Amino acid sequence: MDFLEKVVLGEIRRLTKLATQYESEFAKIVMGHSIQTAQQERRQKQKEINTLAARDKELDNLFEHIYEDNVSGKISDDRFAKLSVKYETEQKEVAARMKELQEELDSDKSKAVTSDMFMASVRKYTRARKLTPRMLNELIEKIEVHQSEKIDGKTVQRLTIHYNCIGAIEIQDLDKLPENNVSVHTRQGVDVHYAACAS
Repeated sequence: MDFLEKVVLGEIRRLTKLATQYESEFAKIVMGHSIQTAQQERRQKQKEINTLAARDKELDNLFEHIYEDNVSGKISDDRFAKLSVKYETEQKEVAARMKELQEELDSDKSKAVTSDMFMASVRKYTRARKLTPRMLNELIEKIEVHQSEKIDGKTVQRLTIHYNCIGAIEIQDLDKLPENNVSVHTRQGVDVHYAACAS
């Protein structure tokens, strides 16, 4: 089992233990994160829509200016034609992206993420001995591997695990919750240790 696999399996074991032994705390964490993540994503999408709308307006103004410049003879017909194509192409891309983001926002509203859905998935893997593709697909959206760094003479590799529905959560070190201490000796003779990365 490689380093990443050990780390992810260790974190899933901690997550399942938290879900089964500290159910109310887990529900609070999951609900808090799912709401927070959804709100953050909505804000980012809305911000992008606003930026794109401003650019769309700007492109209208630019097109108007080049049209006036062409009529008054300040720019040639050839230059006008090239700029027209450029602005129209960008405007189509802007409109398509805005439509895509709006559709995502509309579908996000209809998605009611509950802690029960995620907890049901987590509970299936309480006795997992190894990672399976199905487990990864059900629980994990993505894993960010950060640049390794030296801390107190040790090489530490930070990872951020983004879970489906709830994003990246930091599991508190509650009593009796197993710690995920993973350390491997690399071929280059360096010991690499795992450190959870806060979201």
